[in-house]
Amino acid sequence: MAKENKDGQQKTEQPTSRRKRKSRQEGTVAKSQELNGAMVMITGIVTLVVFGSWIMGRLKEVASGIYMNLDMFTVDPSTIQGYMAIAVVWFFTTLSPIFVSIMIIGIVINVLQFGLLWTTKPLQPKFDKLNPSKALKNLFNQRNAVRLVQNVLKVFFIGYIAYVVLKSEWHKFVPLMDMHVDAIFLTLVRTILKVAIWTLSALLLLAIIDFIYQKWKTTEDLKMSKQEVKDERKMSEGDPKMRAKIRQTQFQLAFNAMIRELPEADVVITNPIHVAVALKYSGGEMQAPIVLGKGLRKLAEKIKKIARENEIPVIENPPLARALYKSCRIGDEIPGQFYQDVAEILAQVYRLEEELTSE
Repeated sequence: MAKENKDGQQKTEQPTSRRKRKSRQEGTVAKSQELNGAMVMITGIVTLVVFGSWIMGRLKEVASGIYMNLDMFTVDPSTIQGYMAIAVVWFFTTLSPIFVSIMIIGIVINVLQFGLLWTTKPLQPKFDKLNPSKALKNLFNQRNAVRLVQNVLKVFFIGYIAYVVLKSEWHKFVPLMDMHVDAIFLTLVRTILKVAIWTLSALLLLAIIDFIYQKWKTTEDLKMSKQEVKDERKMSEGDPKMRAKIRQTQFQLAFNAMIRELPEADVVITNPIHVAVALKYSGGEMQAPIVLGKGLRKLAEKIKKIARENEIPVIENPPLARALYKSCRIGDEIPGQFYQDVAEILAQVYRLEEELTSE
């Protein structure tokens, strides 16, 4: 069933890019904490396996050094601080491979989930969370209910896998009583490692399922009603009435500019009634004739009227007039396929002007 917004409208529409971008800026992204935890645990164990011998070697060295030099240690307020500082440095130096690898995988897994994101919005205090009724409502919402079910299932699932693995290895424990300490230690390590591999594999599977759910849930939460989509489109594109007014103003400005330039035309080619195209050509300044103005019906009549008032020749050529009107915008040069036809008309116009001048 589709969710409803606060106005009671069904949220059935996919979130727009603007809605997703705004949500991302606020820090609301699809993120699985389960996936983070699983990868951190896997990385920690892998790092421990890789650097285990080195860590054990350092432990043996420090244990041996302490044991061999017990008579040289003096514990008093003046020396305890120095011992603590050395211990802290040694601890972080020894476990640094684990710390560094966990930090790197934590960053990488977050980037893989939702990309690079820097925002302080989630850190800002939200005082509405202090509302007891709202906090109680959030405590029993769908997301928390799903998380609770996930955690319960995870405990049972991983516990069952650990039980099955341990049961399969149980027969190896009885003979350990007659074995050397090294053999006992090796058997225990192998068993623990086997349990860890199986449980972490199960944990990773659950984390991937949780990530898929978080992606779906985030998209569902961002869904919009039809009215919200319309309102957002208005905000991004502007009010339709305002856009129409702007287009009308732009048309009026273009029309006024065309009317001002029409007296400079050399010829007006007509349909003869429904179409009129005004052309101008200056041989030394232009590569081809340009369209000073064009219009249909009433505007065509207006162009012809201005042409007669300014003694501009009006030539009837319906095919050429229609073709120029469709293929040219005001201010454009005419296309090459019309050069011959327009050149003949301009030559005719120039001959008429010469004849009138000679009379």
